[in-house]
Amino acid sequence: MKHAILLFTLILLLSSFYLKPRKKFIPPGTVQITEHFFADETEISNFSWREYERSVANKYGFQSPEHLKTLPDTLVWKNSTAFNEPYVKCYYRHPAYKDYPVVGISYDQAMAFAKWRTETVKEYYAIVYKSELNIEYRLPSKKEWELISNSSGNILSANGTNKKGLPRLNCFRRDDTTCNADIIAPVYSYQSNRFGLFNCLGNVAEMLQEPGISKGGSWIHPIESCRPGKDILYTKPESWLGFRCVCLVKT
Repeated sequence: MKHAILLFTLILLLSSFYLKPRKKFIPPGTVQITEHFFADETEISNFSWREYERSVANKYGFQSPEHLKTLPDTLVWKNSTAFNEPYVKCYYRHPAYKDYPVVGISYDQAMAFAKWRTETVKEYYAIVYKSELNIEYRLPSKKEWELISNSSGNILSANGTNKKGLPRLNCFRRDDTTCNADIIAPVYSYQSNRFGLFNCLGNVAEMLQEPGISKGGSWIHPIESCRPGKDILYTKPESWLGFRCVCLVKT
């Protein structure tokens, strides 16, 4: 009888192990916003972009047209208002800036990155879980971006500073002596919003699915331009323009 009870207990334990539901899949790099909608925790970094560049180069060759199309336009730093010549050579490649937002990216390049990322995550999921994943990374629509950023409103209170007078976001302040950002700040800098997203406002403006429109303001924009309802137009890659992806997991 004793052995029968032990055997029955063991069977129950094994059954609970194998029947235990799989942990909910969170798309890499994102946090959950709604049941099937996710957003990148941070702006896309130089490190993430270099992973993309390296993947394309390994597939097509370093001198291939496909690889050359992935390269950021580092000359955007020459068009900035300050003397930023060192950034032309250092910002994208130097290890010190690996966790800073990638800039000098066009709308078409951002779209290509999102497509590559979607395919890469699908391949990884198929290898690990032996099943298909219906997923899509892409640029957020204006409505989606305002959804994920609207909870950042408190970051703008008191002229974007906390109780100690320190900045809550990286934007242009003519008389600011408290902001320690080296023009652009690392992607995990400053205060996150209630979704846990960093730098929706300030640091670099973020491209939307609608071409030529960005949101959130940047290190070069005044705080008024960083408000969620403000559109910032662009026509080409800029030193103040980056992006983050959103992700839809379809059922």
